[in-house]
Amino acid sequence: MNWNWRTKGDLSYLTISQWLEEGIDVGFSTRNGGFSGAPYASLNLGLHVGDEPAAVVRNRKRWLETWDVPWPEAVVGEQVHGANVVWVHESDKGRGVRELDSVIPAVDGFVTQSSVGLMAFYADCVPLFFYEPNLKAVGIAHAGWKGTVQKIGLKVLERLEEIGGCAENVWVAIGPGIGPCCYTVDEPVACQFRFNFGETSFLHPLPDGHYHLDLWEANKNMLLERGVRKENLAVAAICTKDNPEWFFSHRRDGVRTGRMAGWIRMRGKRHDDTMYEHKP
Repeated sequence: MNWNWRTKGDLSYLTISQWLEEGIDVGFSTRNGGFSGAPYASLNLGLHVGDEPAAVVRNRKRWLETWDVPWPEAVVGEQVHGANVVWVHESDKGRGVRELDSVIPAVDGFVTQSSVGLMAFYADCVPLFFYEPNLKAVGIAHAGWKGTVQKIGLKVLERLEEIGGCAENVWVAIGPGIGPCCYTVDEPVACQFRFNFGETSFLHPLPDGHYHLDLWEANKNMLLERGVRKENLAVAAICTKDNPEWFFSHRRDGVRTGRMAGWIRMRGKRHDDTMYEHKP
């Protein structure tokens, strides 16, 4: 399984053709094609970062239209860099999509067996996507270093296992995030990973006492050890900090920057996109 570039209208995004063929819409947006001004230019999809709310709402509308999804068919949570994963139901439709007041509070992961679209936001943190074909269930998680060290990916698998799911059957996709080329952490962070993970080949020591941290590898190893099959795992390995023309980055740009969206929803196969094997 591989991530691919696709376009619809004037928006380009990343997706996985095998998931689309299975009837699962999965995608990761870029920073281009929206209505926000600098420093959020232009497809900022985060309402919580100081951008003009009206522009963000227009951006979200455009993003959802890319997937042929009306406003009430999606849900958004309040991301707090934790490891709380909750079930989403039909009754949650529309929460947090147009305003912050209605978000599902204090949650960094969703799972659902409904047709509700799950949307989360990123600017270096790693997006994790899940599909359990036997259960017809999907999930999404927001995995920065804090979510990763708390093993939020395993929390999603546990939610699926609660209703009879099996890690060996689950498809997992790891989307763009800050890469080990650009992400350094200090000794206290490294200590947390050593305590929670034991084996930490994803930590690469530097002469100054810091470490390059490979969040892609940390999440990949954790999921494989839990039983996810290698052939069911797709890793984008695209660094958000190192690609300013495509992505927002908190590490590169500072606090005043936008957010990309991760998106997953169960629906029928799509036929109206154009595939790109490389950046359009």
